[in-house]
Amino acid sequence: MKKKKRVLANSVMVAVIAMIVAAAVLGVGYIRGWFGDGTANTAALADVRGIVNVTRSGVTYPVEQETPLRKGDVITCAPGGTAIVRIADGSALALGEQAKLTLEDPSAGGFSANVETGELFALIMEKGNPVTLTFELGQVTVDDAVASLSVRKGAQDLRVFSGTVDAAAAGQVIGWVVGEEPVISDLQPDSLNAFSIAQLRGANGVTETCVSNEALDELEARRQAEREAQSQASMVEALENLKLDHECTVTVSCATVLDNWSRLDTAKQEFIPEDGVVLATVRVPFSEGETAFDVTKRACDAYGIQLEYSFTPVYDSYYVEGINHLYEFDCGAESGWMFKVNGWFPNYGASSYVLQDGDAVTWEYTCVGLGTDIGGYTG
Repeated sequence: MKKKKRVLANSVMVAVIAMIVAAAVLGVGYIRGWFGDGTANTAALADVRGIVNVTRSGVTYPVEQETPLRKGDVITCAPGGTAIVRIADGSALALGEQAKLTLEDPSAGGFSANVETGELFALIMEKGNPVTLTFELGQVTVDDAVASLSVRKGAQDLRVFSGTVDAAAAGQVIGWVVGEEPVISDLQPDSLNAFSIAQLRGANGVTETCVSNEALDELEARRQAEREAQSQASMVEALENLKLDHECTVTVSCATVLDNWSRLDTAKQEFIPEDGVVLATVRVPFSEGETAFDVTKRACDAYGIQLEYSFTPVYDSYYVEGINHLYEFDCGAESGWMFKVNGWFPNYGASSYVLQDGDAVTWEYTCVGLGTDIGGYTG
């Protein structure tokens, strides 16, 4: 009899523990949206890059892909974090880094949110599914239009790229400043940042905006030329006292990381430039007998770019471990820095490659395939 009672007691205890665990799972699942909320046609958070948090029912957690959204959710993008709110077919709201908004209505038929700060890009091509955004100094409704909203303390502006939003048509900007009436002016493409440019390229794939991809190409080419000119001026100033009789170019890029953001160590996100360019192409003087490593170090020293390396006695060579705080394995098991000269990837270290006048030295960060993503390994 006692044995039967013990078995019964143990069975009851197991059942109670199972119920507690199930309740905990259901509680976490409800908060994190694993089971939905019974509302059809609700917007979802997707294409998450970097750290994006959702605060729901007083609990804040890093968001997962394809998370259904609910009324009252607070979405916060950390520096380097971006995401897409999928509202309906043909309608989406891209959130730039440091964007913060609270959802008033997450439904596809009347999505609305209060925007505290940051930049948002609205692509609303499904007429009848408007997006209403409220901010410190005003409110706008985007329907069958493409527009971006920038919210800063005391000043906000809305750029319209397609369709009409309030009183502004494509190619115009509405600006709000504390204590003044809204002002409508012409859109200046030079004012577009990397986030808007990237979103516009995507929008141009499904509709026609007032800023074509060709115009974006010209804008980015001009900015690249300006960066290179500034880099060159800094290099000349830093090295004006050195008597070096040869010259090469040095470029450093980690652009592949932008396509592999989910692999990147979150602690390294702050070191990745918006366009992936660590050092725009710059001319670097050198003397007879110097190597690709010598000019790389010279360029990094001149521009204050972090460079970490170690000497390997067995190969009598220096090994570049990290540039700009980005190291081997920071973006996957096959990631790391590789260098090429005149488009060719040598099979030996940079400190063993003796330069010739006019050489082009390029450092690129590979994320997958041990260099296949940058043309460095073909198998």
